[in-house]
Amino acid sequence: MSKLLTNRFAKMLVAMILIGFSVSALSYPMDSMHWNHRSILYFAPEKDQHVKTFIKESLMHDCMLQERDIVVVVMTKDGFNKPADIFSPEDIVRLEKLYNISRNSHTAILIGKDGLEKHRWSEPTNWQHITQLVDSMPMRKKEIAYSPNSRCSI
Repeated sequence: MSKLLTNRFAKMLVAMILIGFSVSALSYPMDSMHWNHRSILYFAPEKDQHVKTFIKESLMHDCMLQERDIVVVVMTKDGFNKPADIFSPEDIVRLEKLYNISRNSHTAILIGKDGLEKHRWSEPTNWQHITQLVDSMPMRKKEIAYSPNSRCSI
């Protein structure tokens, strides 16, 4: 009986590990219509002052981004990626093609949970506008209705 329970436990553990890996692998499904979070994809030619400013500002707005389930990804043509382990170089090339990115300019794209582009900009990020834009989305309105209290209020 003990061996049977150990065998069942081992199978359940393997199944849970496989599910865990498949969930993280599907964080950015290239061909899916649904993502499990919103994203801001920031493309740039190199890790320059604009990139550093964007990263600093995204850290300053981290609570707002987390509350809205937004993941920020920075990718530069010279190979800098933040976070470093999300996309392979091949994935980045596919994203550039998918979103028609000119790698000689700074381009940020807000992607909704439905996997569709919601907003694109190249000027400095207007974080208040991004917040208002996300909060006006139907799925976000449902999230707010479910949990109306902001943990980011001062």
